[in-house]
Amino acid sequence: MDVKVKNKIYFILSILVLFSVIAYIVTLIPGIPSNIKGVIYVVLILVAGVLIVNLVSDIVEAKANNKNKQVSNTIVFVTRLAGYIIVIAIALSSFKIGLTSVILGGGFIGVVVGLAAQASLSNFFSGIVLLFSKPFNIGDRITLSTWQYGLIAPSYPPKFFSEDFLVPGYTGIVEKMTLTFTTIRLDNNIPIKIPNSIVLQASIFINNEEYRNVKVRYEVPSLIDPDKFMETTKSELKKLSFVKGLPSVFISETSFANKSNVFSINAVCKSQSEDIPRSEIIKALIKIRNSLEKQKRH
Repeated sequence: MDVKVKNKIYFILSILVLFSVIAYIVTLIPGIPSNIKGVIYVVLILVAGVLIVNLVSDIVEAKANNKNKQVSNTIVFVTRLAGYIIVIAIALSSFKIGLTSVILGGGFIGVVVGLAAQASLSNFFSGIVLLFSKPFNIGDRITLSTWQYGLIAPSYPPKFFSEDFLVPGYTGIVEKMTLTFTTIRLDNNIPIKIPNSIVLQASIFINNEEYRNVKVRYEVPSLIDPDKFMETTKSELKKLSFVKGLPSVFISETSFANKSNVFSINAVCKSQSEDIPRSEIIKALIKIRNSLEKQKRH
């Protein structure tokens, strides 16, 4: 058994012995009213119980540390929730309070607390749903898109013939999930904590796929033979190490004003991001166009 776990177990036993001795000493002190003794017992039970529950949950978390983080968080949460319920039940029973009285008295208090802490409770229950539904896992690279945290579109829009679209969202690696917040480390290495109620309503893009389809539209002067350009493009792009299979190349539109053809290139690339493969494909297209233009002039 791990030394830290052993130390925590010994500490739990020490707490039990210490608070038992304190409770016994209280019974020996003359002149203390019974209701005061009851309050002291309840306080002792609550303090000792909370300490023990936290220590037990720490031991459980240490044991489950090598497993899936979401499973670990769920186990720790269930352990603490069950422990606190047991501690409160023992404390109430020692104070001679019946369960029916607690339910009736807690109804009104529950409504007041629920209204006062609506946002916190929403995050709490959303966290439970996320832990069990698992829309993503710790370590996943995701894009979170939500209207609550809207982003302003950049001032440099794509060219008029581009089919690209902008996803207004936050992209990064999921680092931690608690019952109230989800922590994502963004691509710029800045962590962001998002309330679980927001995460539960958001559109989530999972970016874990090994391959993705990268689309590029490229404008070529009409003087270049389109069949020659398509044939050369397929041949050259297939040589790129990250391109899987033969890419598709076709004319998507023709501009008579600019005397040019717009080609669409679809390539399945091994990458979790489209930016780097697109850059390499565009560089290859520039070389192909320059080479064909040079041949045409000669």
